[in-house]
Amino acid sequence: MKRTIFVLLLAVTLFSGCAKRTFYLKIAPPENRTEIRSERPGIKFVWVDGHWQWNRKKENYVWIPGHWIKKKEGKIWIHGDWHRTRRGWVWVKSYWK
Repeated sequence: MKRTIFVLLLAVTLFSGCAKRTFYLKIAPPENRTEIRSERPGIKFVWVDGHWQWNRKKENYVWIPGHWIKKKEGKIWIHGDWHRTRRGWVWVKSYWK
């Protein structure tokens, strides 16, 4: 019995650090910049829009420029975006769908 409790406590302790944390910001991101896309490097590339990213050390937003990435066969790119919630602003990551 003691061993079972110990194993369960150990598992909870180890996996609690793996939980995904969501950060909410009280400061809204600036308006997105208008970017001029560079020439597409090939037909198998998709444009990733530039976006504002929160810099925790500087406690402000920094601009991440747009860029081209290679397409994944049979997938579409879903752009990330900032969403306003009751708790503050949260970044919803880009992903392949």
